[in-house]
Amino acid sequence: MTAQAGHNSKLTDQENQALWGHHVSKRVALQRRKDELKAEEDKLKADSKNDGLAEKEIKDFLDCMLSKDKQKKIDQFNMQKRNRIRLGLIPDDRNADLLADRVTSEQMITAAGIEAGLAAIDRASPYAPASSEDRTWLAGYDEGQRIARENLQSAMEKRNAAKSKEEAPSDGDPFADTGDDAE
Repeated sequence: MTAQAGHNSKLTDQENQALWGHHVSKRVALQRRKDELKAEEDKLKADSKNDGLAEKEIKDFLDCMLSKDKQKKIDQFNMQKRNRIRLGLIPDDRNADLLADRVTSEQMITAAGIEAGLAAIDRASPYAPASSEDRTWLAGYDEGQRIARENLQSAMEKRNAAKSKEEAPSDGDPFADTGDDAE
């Protein structure tokens, strides 16, 4: 007698065992992937710590940017402002007097785009498509991508040189023709 689809009560003992083994093996594979991801996360945390970045700031940024929790969304504005001040994208006006210049909404939108571009978050602005805010955010995103593209390699070289106590590579071409060919 064959079992009906979706009805496990008519399975033989060995069929039930095989089904159990199938589900357990999927969970084992999943656990192994989780362990690999955890090891990669630990390595990334150690790397960022070695580069002088605070894990709490990175975790807060990720929690706020990727969370669907309403309370975290409420906290997001303050976290984003702290992060943008720390990155130098906006001036620090937290302790300023009332007459000091404040950050405009356009500056905040640009900073938000730059921040998203630096973090390589999806290039999708939260503003109405083709609006001036959308264009401002996208321009900021592109600027953040440009900054990352043009500066990450040199930052990593300097960091690695400092780690190994070597001198940072020169800007010149190490393979430039010096005219000393012995041919």
